[in-house]
Amino acid sequence: MASIPPDLDHFCTSNMDLEVILRSLTLPEKVTLLAGASTWRTAPVPRVNIPHLKLSDGPSGARGEIFGDSVPAAFFPSGTSLGATWDEDLLGELGQILAEECKSKSASVILGPTMCIHRHPLGGRNFESYSEDPYLTGRLATATIRGIQSRGIGATAKHYVANDQETDRFHYNAVIPTRALREVYLRPFQMVVRDANPWCLMTAYNRVNGAHCDENVELLTDILRKEWGWEGVAMSDWGGAHDAAQSLVAGLDLEMPGPPVRRTWEIVQQCLADSRITEADVDRSVHRILRLLKRTKRFENDSEHPETTLRNSNNTARLLHAAQSGIVLLKNEAGCLPLRPSEGLGRVGIFGPNSARVVAGGGGSSYIKAPYWTNVDDSLTARFQDTTTEIVRNVGAKVNRYLPVISLAATRNPDTGGQGAAIDWFSGHDLSGQPTETIHTDDLYYINFGNTPQTIATETGFSFRLRTTIVPLTTGTHRLSLASIGPSKLYISGQLMAHQDGNFEKRGTLFFTYGSHEAIFTLDMVAGQEYHVEIEYWSHDRQLSAQLLPCMDPMEDKFQGVRLGYEEANRRDLPSEAAKQARDCEAAVVVVGRDREWETEGQDVPMFALPGEQVRLIEEVAAVCARTIVVIQSGTPVHLEPWIENVKGVVCAWYQGQELGNATASVVCGEFNPSGRLPMTWPRRLEECPAFSSFRVEAHEILYAEGIYVGGRWWDLLGTQPMYPLGYGLSYNTFALRIVHPEQLAMVTGPQPVQVIVEVTHCGDGAVGLPGRETVIAWCEVVDSGNGRLARPPKQVSAFIKSPLLAPGETCTVSLSITAYELGVYDPERQKWVLDKGAEFRILVGADAAHTQEAGTIHVPETITWVHCID
Repeated sequence: MASIPPDLDHFCTSNMDLEVILRSLTLPEKVTLLAGASTWRTAPVPRVNIPHLKLSDGPSGARGEIFGDSVPAAFFPSGTSLGATWDEDLLGELGQILAEECKSKSASVILGPTMCIHRHPLGGRNFESYSEDPYLTGRLATATIRGIQSRGIGATAKHYVANDQETDRFHYNAVIPTRALREVYLRPFQMVVRDANPWCLMTAYNRVNGAHCDENVELLTDILRKEWGWEGVAMSDWGGAHDAAQSLVAGLDLEMPGPPVRRTWEIVQQCLADSRITEADVDRSVHRILRLLKRTKRFENDSEHPETTLRNSNNTARLLHAAQSGIVLLKNEAGCLPLRPSEGLGRVGIFGPNSARVVAGGGGSSYIKAPYWTNVDDSLTARFQDTTTEIVRNVGAKVNRYLPVISLAATRNPDTGGQGAAIDWFSGHDLSGQPTETIHTDDLYYINFGNTPQTIATETGFSFRLRTTIVPLTTGTHRLSLASIGPSKLYISGQLMAHQDGNFEKRGTLFFTYGSHEAIFTLDMVAGQEYHVEIEYWSHDRQLSAQLLPCMDPMEDKFQGVRLGYEEANRRDLPSEAAKQARDCEAAVVVVGRDREWETEGQDVPMFALPGEQVRLIEEVAAVCARTIVVIQSGTPVHLEPWIENVKGVVCAWYQGQELGNATASVVCGEFNPSGRLPMTWPRRLEECPAFSSFRVEAHEILYAEGIYVGGRWWDLLGTQPMYPLGYGLSYNTFALRIVHPEQLAMVTGPQPVQVIVEVTHCGDGAVGLPGRETVIAWCEVVDSGNGRLARPPKQVSAFIKSPLLAPGETCTVSLSITAYELGVYDPERQKWVLDKGAEFRILVGADAAHTQEAGTIHVPETITWVHCID
């Protein structure tokens, strides 16, 4: 640790006086603390021994500071999969593991959990978030944050608020009625502030009711700071800071990433001179940043070690359990599942584009490099390897949205002779002279974000040349493509084949929508022959940026990348091939879904249907194999109606991180009794959805016309039935629920809860005698609102609990707590949460929204009001 100025020495302890440190800083030093120093680090002030603080992307794992070819880190199940567990204890455990992973990357803050609401099934980033339901989201996020921060790592609640679509995410204005904003979109954040106190919060890119979230006084000051009393660090999403003065006055403490674009010394100094801000505004944010350094114990330990991979068998087992616990069994006709190796099946088919590849998560900043990968094909095959069952396989359909990134198996690094590519980095824009550094990568979707070699001075421009050798496996006309963030050229054996000029007035959808469209070309290639590939890339000339890049924004100087797409000649009819193989199978497992190209940060999912020829694959296999089981890997619902009646079983496996293969195979083969329950309502058709007419609108204005009727509340309002309700899910056995002491008339007079006691019995039926768990959910159905002026959803989730593991025939008792917080509504006139005198609710208990039993009633004898906490 660096030496401490004598007058500050006694304050650099757990009881340090942050005010004294603040007073010791010069104004320029304070301003440096208002923005990051680099992509993943805050600014230090060495003179007074203020250390930097490192942050790492989440929420699916602590990736560290490098995109793509990073130091491996545990890859957690996606947010929707964790939402499907309905298990607070499990998420608390995972929060602790995530904190340990964060420490292995020498980071002090993890950028998660993601807490956005599933407003529409095609939300591109829904997979990161838990649910459509604000109460479920808030409870699970609270458990996660508590787990993370119990290990001394700061959690970051994001994205505040209404980042519910990716289309036009930097610009759209979410026009949200007051009650919907408070009761649906802000409610999870209010819950975590009240019950977990996250040390950090990240603002969303979009605007809400006219103001960008980082400049939104109502959101950041009036609600977050004044009403809720939160005093943590509010940071911008990366590149999401706007006006320096407006954001600082509104309550944004930290611009990320660094070096600063909006909060340079010159800009802040001018804002002070123009009286747009005061030094007190600066001090307020600096004090919060100092408190974060204290909370994370950076004053006590300012060292930073190289990033490492944490290898812990107990953590690995918990990640497998988490993945298993989120899997939802949607259909199991005639007991077609489980598919047990002991059955003595003659032949089993494994089909589908997702069967033999890794589909661990959606795309974007949450995707990481795991220490190992599993897939469904390998994991299922391993379970049948000691049996007489023959396994046949076929991908059955193409599903790529773009030309697939070239397989490592088809590449040779010209420097090492192994797989992958070499990248030569140069100072200056023109790739002249000798490289300042050469690095090696096994990721041909190469992204450089914050990890430019230290030998490069980025402010003076730079360039790089990626070199690899392609060795085709087949002879024929192959397709290749080039996409990039900045200007680039692709040469094959010295011949220019593709060029991106970097003038992206209309960007493509790659690289978080910062990149170009694909430039696709064909080339006749011979199997086994070597083709030398060079991709040249150079940074934008900043002096010409205003002329060449009218759409350039601050992030593009910090973000570079190239992508090499490659597809060998292939004219096979894959669905028909798979169907021919399936004809002789006693069972067929068809693994379909989306992947990180279709479901990703930066864009919304373009279609509800399964992409490519997957529907045809399912239909043709099901037509010839009576025992066809479909496994869906996605982060959100897909269209089931065209084919679900033709198959016997459907398993929703979500995105399961590194354990996706093992978790899915353990459920399919009957090693684990599925206990996942849907965290969202699954529609039959998109037209049924409440946000159908106001989602993915290009006009920059998104009207949340459905108001408080989000998700299942909408179907309840209309009195119609979705494909599957919130909470739906099957097990290999059934469970019986019995209300132990029905509350005929429970009174709510304050924060004290009404307790609903439920007896849960594992009925022990079914062909599989597996232990299992049941989710018990309580809804409160409105009998009398107590105030006709404030409309309410017909019913809403008010409590839930996951039972312990029960053996067949075993019974346990669980308790559900319902408080005024779960029953109140926000009254814009009184500007408070209210529960009016005379309100009455019917308590409904069940495993899903469509199958409930009455557990009593709740009556409100006197009006209760509150702003944040009930006295």
